[in-house]
This record gives sequence, C-alpha cells and structure tokens, in this order.
Amino acid sequence: MKNSFAPFGAILSVLAFLAWMSSSVRADPSEFEGEGRLAASAFASTNDEPIFQERTGGSAIPCAVPLVWRVARVDELFGLSHAEVRAALDQAATLWEEAVGTDLFSNGSDGNLSVRLVYDDRQERRRQILGLELEYNEASANLEARWRGLDEMSQRNDGMRRQNQVGLRDLERQVTSLNDSIRDWNAQGGAPSEVRASLVTLGNLLDDVRDGLTARQREIDELQQQLKEEFQRLDREMEAHQREAETLLLAPQSGPIESGMYREAIQIKDGTVTSITREIRVYQFDSSDHLVLVAAHELGHALGLAHNAVRGGIMRAEFSQTALSEGLPRVQPGDVEALRSLCPDF
Repeated sequence: MKNSFAPFGAILSVLAFLAWMSSSVRADPSEFEGEGRLAASAFASTNDEPIFQERTGGSAIPCAVPLVWRVARVDELFGLSHAEVRAALDQAATLWEEAVGTDLFSNGSDGNLSVRLVYDDRQERRRQILGLELEYNEASANLEARWRGLDEMSQRNDGMRRQNQVGLRDLERQVTSLNDSIRDWNAQGGAPSEVRASLVTLGNLLDDVRDGLTARQREIDELQQQLKEEFQRLDREMEAHQREAETLLLAPQSGPIESGMYREAIQIKDGTVTSITREIRVYQFDSSDHLVLVAAHELGHALGLAHNAVRGGIMRAEFSQTALSEGLPRVQPGDVEALRSLCPDF
C-alpha cells in the first residue's frame, strides 16, 4: 500500500507534500535465504526453498480463512509495544469481519501470517518531515500571534489617539472660553482682583492640561512609529516564511511512500502446494488510525483482494492522508463486493 499526503492547511502546511518522496527499500534479513521480490506469477520450483514474493494482486491462495496472524517483529524505533500492534491488528481485522459478517482472522502464536513492523528510511524520512512540519507550523503560529499582538496594540494606540484628540478639542474650547472672559473683563476696564486670580489659576491649570496632552501625544506618536517598524519587520519575516513554503512546495517529488506490503512464500512439491507462509510488512504510518488502515489494506491482500479504484475504499493502491480526517477508516461496500465475488462462500 502506498501513502500519499495532502496539504493540511493552505500554504502554511505545504510540508505535507514532501511526503511524496521515493522509497528505496533497504535490504532486510529474512527467514528464507532466497527471499526477494519476484514477478507475481513466479513460484519456487519443486523441492526448492519457498521464496517470498510481493502480492499486490492478492494472495495466490485466497479465501483460506480464518487466517491466523501473529506479530513477529516490531522495530523499537517505532516506539510501539507488541501489545499495541496487536490491538491495531485486531481493529484492522474487525473492520473486515464486521463488514463481511463472518470470522476471517484470528490471532495465535503459531499463525502463518506474520506481521512485521520494519523501520527503515521511509518511516525515518516521514518522522523528519513531521518534525519539520511541526517546526514550520510553530513558526507560523508564532508569526500569527505576533501579528495579532501588534494589531491589538495598534488598535489600542488608535483609541488613545482618539481619546487624546477629544481632550485637545475640549481644552481648546476651555481656552477659547477663558480668552473670551478675559476680553470681556478687559473691555469693562479690568476684572476684580478675585476674578483676575481665578482666571490666572484657570489659565495655569489649562496650561498644565495642554502640557500633559502634548506629552501624551508624543508618546502615542512614538508608539505608532515603533508599531510601524515592527509591522514592517514582521512583514519581511512573513515574506521569508512564504518563500520557505514555496521552496518546500517545489521540492523534487518522485512518487508516493510505500507504507506496507503483503508477501507470501509457497512450497510446491510434485505440482501440488504443500505449504504457504504469509507475511505483512509495515514500513510507514503517522498515527494509530493510519497503522490500522495499512494493516487492513494488507489483510485484504491476504484474503486475495487486489488493488481497486473504489472511492474511499481500503483496497485503493494509494491512500490520501485526508481520509483519516473523518476518523477510523472502514471497509467500503465495494470492497465487500470484490471479496464476495472472489469468495462466494463469504
């Protein structure tokens, strides 16, 4: 099964596209000396050791249920226990059994369907990509938070400016009123000493108010200039962030990542199949739901199903990451129809 990844949030999430990288398979030790990838129709010759071969077209011996599976290997770097992997396999098997309505799988230590989680450069690259996505999204969130903070400060500063302007207009009205009073008293030959003292006191008070409002206006203007410079600096950082996203978006892509594989080795003697050993290998997944989906897909191959084009189906050759956004995947009616056409007894 191959896994393709869609961007999960406009340009700020374009790192998801990097998951479309080629997957060179590392040499992997095996139980069989002759293990290797052969054509789907190739089998071991009579009396030869059985040879594992990939079976994307489904098992050569389909419908042999119940298939008994066992977790044979979980590489430590996945960070999962055998019990956690068994739980995921149980969920994957249940997806098929609930859809078909019959028992198809069982778990046993002597099972001939081995499940191996093999950690290689596919999962390592994906882990690195997820780390880069996390760093990128954290940087994006930081830039957005800074922008919101600056915007809030700018709005508060605008409010203080409006309030200060109201104060200045009110001051001008009071100054005008004071000057009118002084002119009136002067026209009458001068104000009495008590009135003159009151007018002087009011004039001094208004001068103090003017000084305070003028000083506040300077502070508001200085803060406005600082905010302007911060906005300009943030604009440059966001432009650089955008260029980084565009660079990542244009990174070379050579194909989807292979998340898992179903293989089987058949022993033939005198033209008769004497034994079959089945194996599922899982190479890459991002979450527990993703692991369940990969396992369910490969279990479908073990049942005999090939890839199909059923929309949203588990047996599609490629899987889009967005399929998990709605929760745990499920077996589609088209998958069940394909299985029943292959195995009428189901």
